Amino acid sequence: MKLEFPISSNVAQKVWDNFERDLLHKLKSLPDPDRTEISMEILSHLYESAQNDPADSEEERYLNAIERLGSPDEYLTPLVDDILLYTSLHKGNPVAVLNSLQKVASRGLLHILGTFILGFGYFTVIMLFIMAVLHMVDPGVGVWIHDDGNLSFSFSTQPDSVQWIPKYFTLVGVVISFTGYWLLNLMLRTFVSLNKVEKKV
Repeated sequence: MKLEFPISSNVAQKVWDNFERDLLHKLKSLPDPDRTEISMEILSHLYESAQNDPADSEEERYLNAIERLGSPDEYLTPLVDDILLYTSLHKGNPVAVLNSLQKVASRGLLHILGTFILGFGYFTVIMLFIMAVLHMVDPGVGVWIHDDGNLSFSFSTQPDSVQWIPKYFTLVGVVISFTGYWLLNLMLRTFVSLNKVEKKV
């Protein structure tokens, strides 16, 4: 729902319209709900700022409010980039996954640790998926249980070891890898969302 912002003078209305047009242009790459929410939030802030400005003319109050708000590129570009990245990540886009991991890793030691854990998880599920597919061609590919109880991923038969569910390895491997990929994406989206909240605070 579009909010109404009552403006008296024609000049002030033109200043407002120009700002709103530029704002919507910079947000055009976002989905409609995000674009509407962000534009209304910024316009509401701008209107309130102008109402509290001590300048005599209405157009001057809006110009001052726009100047206080700063360059749209400074606060909109990173916001739009984050939303687009989060949207792509939500769809499971592998490029978005890599970009998100890189972004998270650049924000401190705790984030690097989280990136390492998630990165290892992605490596494991991708490796499991590849092995599950190759197992159809070479039954020796799979997970092997050694005499000492340790497990190993192997692309060949391991002597003196027992292979884990060789008959159903392809099916189980594909199911686990897809489920793991989905869960890791969910964790990464949560991690990215928490970082967005931290940045706002």
